[in-house]
Amino acid sequence: MVIDIFLVISVVLIAWLGWSAGLVRAFFAVLAGFMATFVSANCSYQEGLNVYLVFIVTALFVIMLGALILRVVSFFYLNILDRLGGALLSVCVWLIVSINILIPTITRGTHKLDKSTSTIYTAISDTIQSKFLYLQIMYLLCLKGKL
Repeated sequence: MVIDIFLVISVVLIAWLGWSAGLVRAFFAVLAGFMATFVSANCSYQEGLNVYLVFIVTALFVIMLGALILRVVSFFYLNILDRLGGALLSVCVWLIVSINILIPTITRGTHKLDKSTSTIYTAISDTIQSKFLYLQIMYLLCLKGKL
C-alpha cells in the first residue's frame, strides 16, 4: 500500500513537472542523456577528463538543438500539445525508472512487494515487463554500445 501511494504521488508530481517543461524540453533532456552517454562511451580517447568533456559537449549540443525546435513550436502556437506531450513523456519515463529500478532497490529483502498489498505496482510492472520488453532490451544494448 505504501508503494502504491508513493507511485500515485510521484506520478502526479512528475506529470506536473512534465506539463511545466513541455514535450520538446523533456524529450531533448532525455535524448541529451542518452546521446551523451552513448557518444562518451564510444569516445576513442577515454582517458582523464576527455570522457566528461565529450559528455558535456554532446549534451549541450542536443539541448541547444532542442531550444531551437522549441522556438519553432512556440511560433506555430502548439504550446498546449507541447505541454500535454511533456506530461505524458515524463510520466512514462518515471514509471519505467521507478518500477524497474527504484522500487525493487528500495524494497530488496523485504516483503513489501506482496501481490495482495501492492496492486498498482504489480499491474504496472507486469505490463511494462510484458509489453515493453523489446524497448528495455534496445535500451540496454544501446548502453552496452552494441547498437
